[in-house]
This record gives sequence, structure tokens and C-alpha cells, in this order.
Amino acid sequence: MFRRKALVLLTFLTVVLGTAIVTFLLPNKYESRMKILVKNQRVDVAITPEATAGAPSAESEVSESQINSEIELLTSRDLLTRVVTECGLAKFETGWFGKAAPEAVRVETAATHLSKELLIAPVKKANIISVSYSTNSPELAASVLKKLGDLYFEKHLKLHHPTGASDFFKDKADEYESQLKQAENRMADFQQSNNLVVLSQQKDLTLQKTAEAKSKLLESEAALNEATNRIKRVEQQLAQTSRRVTTQSRTLPNQYSAERLNTMIVELQNRRTQLLTKFRPDDRSVREVDEQIRTTREALSKADQKTAVEEATDLNPLRTLLETELSRAKLDQTGAQARRDTLTGQLQQYEGSLKKLEGDTTKHDDLQREVKEAADNYQLYAKKREEARIADELDRQKITNVSVAEAPVAAQLPSSPNRPLNLALGLVFAAFLCIGCVFSAELLSDTVYTPRQLESLTGATVLATVPKNSRRLTSHSTAERLTIEQESIEQLQS
Repeated sequence: MFRRKALVLLTFLTVVLGTAIVTFLLPNKYESRMKILVKNQRVDVAITPEATAGAPSAESEVSESQINSEIELLTSRDLLTRVVTECGLAKFETGWFGKAAPEAVRVETAATHLSKELLIAPVKKANIISVSYSTNSPELAASVLKKLGDLYFEKHLKLHHPTGASDFFKDKADEYESQLKQAENRMADFQQSNNLVVLSQQKDLTLQKTAEAKSKLLESEAALNEATNRIKRVEQQLAQTSRRVTTQSRTLPNQYSAERLNTMIVELQNRRTQLLTKFRPDDRSVREVDEQIRTTREALSKADQKTAVEEATDLNPLRTLLETELSRAKLDQTGAQARRDTLTGQLQQYEGSLKKLEGDTTKHDDLQREVKEAADNYQLYAKKREEARIADELDRQKITNVSVAEAPVAAQLPSSPNRPLNLALGLVFAAFLCIGCVFSAELLSDTVYTPRQLESLTGATVLATVPKNSRRLTSHSTAERLTIEQESIEQLQS
């Protein structure tokens, strides 16, 4: 290092001086910054109750695609061309043709340079886009960013809210309002013509009446069957029951017959006695009388054995009760049959009404569906119409979902060049360059300065060295030389 003092000094001074000259000759550049805040929605507008009840919050996180879309709008070619034209940046461009370059060429060149000089990047972990621009004039940098922001907002509004939406939604809302009124009129006419007030309640009431009529009809049929069975049982009992019953019975002997027969026997005996006076006992007349006596006595004996029964009868009370029960059962049968016929008619009437209500329900549901569809469409387009009207008003007020978080201002201090930093870097670079130059000079030099260098180059052992200035040789150097020579002799001997 000390053998190359001149080289080190020359290199260091050259680099430092060149760095200082370049640093102080560079023009000052002033940077202006602008920050744009991106949101999902520009305002929270509550138009309908549904919008406030279940709508998601507008403060949700902005996606990366939205940020990238806004960056693409900021860097669009037509937008930069308008900025160049309105800010007069084309007059600073010469291009290949010098000052006589066509206006279109200078504008396009200036737009290209502006797209390169604009630094647009999203801020990490924030919904903010940072835009910076540097130029020689602080006022020009601020005006370029301001013009870029104004034109960007104008284009953003134009793209995100096309013209004519309000009129379209208004026409659609009027159309569906007319359809809603027509559907409601058809519904009212249908209800009036079919005497429908509340169809669901009428249907439920008819179903309830039908169920009650069916239940009562079953009860009446059960009562009719019971009355019929009771009539059959009573008729069977009546067939087995006599109309009159014996109330009193008395047994009497056959006294009249016995007395008459005794009388006849006495008369016959008297007649026999008379005949015996005239005829003999074996005469035919006597025998006939004997035979009559014998026959009468046999009849008398039989009459003595028989008795006479005297009975008193009256109406059978059980049969009377059965006849009364039969009359009552027939009356119940007649009433149950009449009730069944009445309930059957009512049930048929209710079933007919229910069938008619079922048919009316289908038509009513169709009309109600038309009314609901028309109402939903009208509410949708009315909401869209109101949103479009609000959006138009917001556009007129230039209120959007992007806003300037930091407006561009003219910088008072230059952003570049950083002269202290450049000088410090120049010093560091000069130091490293000096070291490099010294190493390079040493590697390229063919001069031998030490015995070791000579030994490494020749491969021979150095026996003695002669100082460059022999008069400065001291006793210490002589001792050193003797030591070296002794070492060399020992090496040769070995």
C-alpha cells in the first residue's frame, strides 16, 4: 500500500472530485405525492328496509383486483395523453426531430416519459394507492398530479356509472307500476265475482264444516243402524210374545155333567123297571136299556175324573212395552234417516264449495303470484331508480368510492440528488477503488521487493541481500545478514 502512494492518492482524488462535480452539477428534482383511498361503496345509502336489515356493511375489505383496476385506470394511455396535453409537457420534448418534431410525436413521447416517471403502487396492508412524480419544477410536479387526479376521477365516474341508467330504471319502474295496478285490479275483480274475502280463512272454515258434517253424518248413520237393529230385535220379541196373558186361573169339578148323568141313570133305571114289568130280562128292549145304563155309568165315571178350569186373561204388558219400544225405535229411525239425508245434502254442498274453492285457489294463487311478481319488480326498479338518481347526484357532486387521501402540494425541498449521500458513497467507492487499484498494480508488477518474492519466483535460496542505501546499514542489519547466511549454509548442508 505504501509503495503505491501516488496511485492511491491519484485514484482517490479523481473519484472524489468527479463525484463532487457530478453531484453539484445535477439539477434539483422536486417530488410531489398524492394518495388515493379506495372503498367498496362511496356512501351508505339506505333506500329500502331490506337494505338496512340484511345488507352487508360497506366497510368490508377492498380486494386486490379493485386496487389493480384503479391503478390501470391511472396508467391508461388516454388519461396520460390528456395530462400531457393540458399540462403542456410536450413542449419539453424534442425527440429525434429536435424542436421541429410534430406535435403528435412530442405528445406521445411526453406521455411515454410520464408513464415511466410516475410511480404508482399500492400501500401495503391499506386500501390506498400512492402516486408520486418528480420533475425540475415543484409547481409543475404538483400541477401534473392534480390534473392526473381530476382526470382520473372524471374517468372513474364515467366508467362506474354510465349515462342513461336513471332514465332506464325510471321507465322500467313506471312500466312495472302499471303492471302492478292491472294485476291488483284483476285480483279485486276475481275476489268480488267469486265472493272471496279471505280465501285461506274461507277454505279453512269450509274444511272445518265439511269435517263436522262428515262426523255428524257418521253419527247419524250409526244412530240409524242402531235404530234399525233395535227394530229388528223388538219385532223378533213381539213375534214370540202373545197379545194376552192369563191373569187368574181356577180349577172346578165337572158337577153339571155328573148331575145330569146321574139323572139319566135314574131315568134309565126307572124305564128298565117299567120294561121288566112288561118284558123278560133277556128281551131286546131291556138289553138296550141296560146297555144305555152301562154307557151312562161309564160316562159318569169319566166325568168324575175330569175337572173344569176357569181362567181370566188381560193384555200382555210386555207386549205393550215392546210395541211402545218398537214405535219409539221406528220414530228414531225416521229421525236418523231424515238427519242423515240432511247431512248428506250439507256434505255434498260443502264438498262442492270446497271443490270450487280449490279451483278458485289455483286462479287466486296465479293472480297473487302475478301481483307479487309485479310488486317485486316494481320495488326492485324503484329501488334501482332511486339508487341511480342518488348516483347521478353523487356524480354531480363528484362523490365516488375513491377519494384523495393526500392532495399533491409543491415541494419546497428537492428530493434528488441527495448530495451528502452521494459524497459519502463517492468516498466509499473511492476507497474500494483505491484498494482494487493497489491489488491490481501489485499483481501486474514484475519488480521483486523481498527475498521471499525472489525465492518464490526463482525457486532458489537467497543467501544475501544488499540494501538499496548501504550507508544506512547498521549493526542490527549486519547481524540479520549473518543470520540469513548461516541459515542458507545449513540448508545447503542438509
